[in-house]
Amino acid sequence: MSQVLLSTRVTELLGIRYPIIQGAMAWVTASEMAAAVCNAGALGTLAAATWGPERLREEIRLLREKTSGPFAVNVPLRLPTARGAMEVVLEEAVPIVVLSAGDPMPWVRPLLEAKSTVLQVVFNCEMASRAKEAGVHALIAMGAEAGGNLCPDELSTMVLVPQVADITGLPVIAAGGIADGRGLAAALALGADGIQMGTRLLATRECTVHPRYKQAVLDAGDTATTVIGRSTGLEFRALKNELTRRIRAMERWGEKKETIDARTFEALKLAVTDGDVERGAVLMGQAAGMIREEESVSRLLDRITNEAVERLAALAHLAGRKGGEQ
Repeated sequence: MSQVLLSTRVTELLGIRYPIIQGAMAWVTASEMAAAVCNAGALGTLAAATWGPERLREEIRLLREKTSGPFAVNVPLRLPTARGAMEVVLEEAVPIVVLSAGDPMPWVRPLLEAKSTVLQVVFNCEMASRAKEAGVHALIAMGAEAGGNLCPDELSTMVLVPQVADITGLPVIAAGGIADGRGLAAALALGADGIQMGTRLLATRECTVHPRYKQAVLDAGDTATTVIGRSTGLEFRALKNELTRRIRAMERWGEKKETIDARTFEALKLAVTDGDVERGAVLMGQAAGMIREEESVSRLLDRITNEAVERLAALAHLAGRKGGEQ
């Protein structure tokens, strides 16, 4: 397949070939996965959520050995690991930092002083305005179709992206429910400058997730996922299985927030490393229903971009038709 390029504010800002960011996935996106994405021309991202400072430092240095391209580290600010992760990110002069799940205000200034490009994940317009005020360079507008941690408001990608683009004027990366070139074209039409994908990249040859987890993504249908944690405020979209049924029951019984959240976090590693797709937290987005093939990262990115360009050209042709023209 011939390589087609899409130039947007995101490709220019991040110095990448494709306007595509790999979403950070705890226990999944370490240096090997991130390097594959970077070397294919998109933005690979390390997930710092479950690592201590020294493991994060090691993964950053390993990633630098495996790629010469730009890369990112995602730091969920509400987690206990955040302060240690941010200290490492600053010491290691990470080129691009994705802040999520928390207030960016305390961290944007030191990151800017360290010459890092700063992106913030936002779930609603209030968060987007706060992030712009903090001085971030771009926003990742994540809709409720996404896998992993969600916002209690559960705004969809189609509703969220244009509003965030309108009120901020910043480059916007659309996330949630995107798995092919149609999704990329739709995101651009909504006012985004690129997309973030997580679930789709689970089903790639370079992804190091357990094979049973990967197969669960390939087998998932349109109604395969559910949201857990609505009673605790820490919501996750995951594959319906024994764990999600158990968590739902705990929520109905009025179990303590801390107990439910701890059960979910513990079950994530069980799914990713042990491949237990019944008792583990198999996080995935609704886009899993569109994924039926495992392929290489480079072929996937090239195919998605070509599909998007073809779809945009087809839409432009429709707009150019005269009345009655077939």
